[in-house]
Amino acid sequence: MSDQLFAEAHRFLDWAREHGAHLDGTDESVWFVQGVLESMSQDTEEGASLRAVKCLAYSVYLAELLADTCQGVRCVIDGEGMDLRAVLAVREGGATQFTLSWVQSCLDDPQADNIGFKFAGALRDLGEKQRASRVFEQLQKHVSDC
Repeated sequence: MSDQLFAEAHRFLDWAREHGAHLDGTDESVWFVQGVLESMSQDTEEGASLRAVKCLAYSVYLAELLADTCQGVRCVIDGEGMDLRAVLAVREGGATQFTLSWVQSCLDDPQADNIGFKFAGALRDLGEKQRASRVFEQLQKHVSDC
């Protein structure tokens, strides 16, 4: 794991929380991340380095949320120095969730690659079927409200 990347992600997440980001470690915080990514997908003027830090930070947040709430899961950052290759939520001998890929796909098409849907699927794959059902229900409500 790249300690530099991990530290950079946490600096951004701490700053975002200080400025009102709803990143409280709950399943519902995934909707905040989805909203941020939808906004980012429309903001083509944002600098490439800030965008890269945001992608790193939100993918680390999602991987850590899974690691903190699903038994046997850990967050892994694949990279050296500041060269990021992947952010993963990994269960030894089981499912691997590619949260950086989720974030990047969501930026390309926020509706088709909804983070809530991917998060619910990850919960299901990691054995959290009850939580997955609740997130899927919230997703249906979220989609019907749009």
